Amino acid sequence: MASFVVNSITLDPQCTSEYASKPTNGHFLALNVSMETDPALADSVNPQFGLAGYAWKVIAENGTTFNGSVWSGSSFTCLKDAERFPSALGPGEKATGVIVLDVPTPAGTLIHQQGFMPVGWEWEYPAK
Repeated sequence: MASFVVNSITLDPQCTSEYASKPTNGHFLALNVSMETDPALADSVNPQFGLAGYAWKVIAENGTTFNGSVWSGSSFTCLKDAERFPSALGPGEKATGVIVLDVPTPAGTLIHQQGFMPVGWEWEYPAK
C-alpha cells in the first residue's frame, strides 16, 4: 500500500527555520525520505500512511534503548515547513522531504515500526 526510501541520514544538520533551537536530547538526525502510496490505500482500514515521530526509536551503539522520545519540539522546528516531510500521505500520493529526529547519541540504530505492524525497519547511523 505504501513504499518509502530513506535517501540519506545526516547527523547534526544545519537547521533552517527562524524558530530553530538546540536539540533536547543531544543531536539532530535528518532523514531525507521519499514515499509513494498506492491508490488502493483508499480501501484500507486506515487510508493514510505516515512516518510520524512516535513510531521511531533509537538504540545506542552499546545496545541501550533510549527511553525518551526522539520527536521533540526542537526537532519539529528545526526546518522550514516546506522542507519537512508531510505527517502522512493519502491514497495515490507521493512526496519527498526531511524528517528531523532528536537523538541522544551520535551513533546507533534507528528503528521505525508502525503501531499496527509486527515488523519494522532499521538503519545504522551515521551511515557506514
